[in-house]
Amino acid sequence: MTRLLQSDVERIAEEIAGYDEELLGKTGLTLRQIACRAAGISEKLLEQAAGRLPVAVIPVTAGQGVIPFFAQAVQAVVRHLGFAAAIPGGSDVVGLAEAVAEGARIIFLADDRKFIALNILSGVMADNNEATGRGFVTALNALAGGLRGKEVLVLGAGPVGMAAISHLVVLGARPAVLDTDPLKARFLELNGNLIVEHRLRPALAKYRYLVDATPRGNFIGVGDLHPEAFLAIPGMPPGLTPEA
Repeated sequence: MTRLLQSDVERIAEEIAGYDEELLGKTGLTLRQIACRAAGISEKLLEQAAGRLPVAVIPVTAGQGVIPFFAQAVQAVVRHLGFAAAIPGGSDVVGLAEAVAEGARIIFLADDRKFIALNILSGVMADNNEATGRGFVTALNALAGGLRGKEVLVLGAGPVGMAAISHLVVLGARPAVLDTDPLKARFLELNGNLIVEHRLRPALAKYRYLVDATPRGNFIGVGDLHPEAFLAIPGMPPGLTPEA
């Protein structure tokens, strides 16, 4: 999992409303609607859950330590979706114990390797990699006016990329994948029932619909893309150059 920087998250709380307006303008859906579609639930069900399941975001010091403003960014997004969300005063186990004692029923926490949301009543866990892949594909599907029958290139066959591919299949799209690891690419050719691309520049120019799920930034220039390209970019840092 790519470790985020403070600069990636420190302005999310103040920019989330504007981001949602931009998302609505481009896709016709709000962040909340995209989240519901990605999860396969109705907005009414989300509203009901928000009313009875308080959330806590636990700071975690393991690994390289707490990313400044990360917990506040998660809290802001969760609140924007309609949930009550708190950050306990303590971190790690102390913070978890404090959150549960104060009535939290959904716990968000992340270290350098994993970011999850855990419903402590039902035992259901959501993994950020899968949720991210599904969410960005859902947004791309709305942006494109539907992806059924269309070829979509996924860059990167890591956890987010594979989640994106799985959801593309659910939506009836025809996913293709490009990964720089030759062993992974060969495995996908033999076992993935996918189109596997091997050359980046020709693939970028060929596909109108693209999901960049790589951790590599600044490698897709404006001249590399299909002239009518639609992109979803869950990868961090973003693959597009500033000009693109």
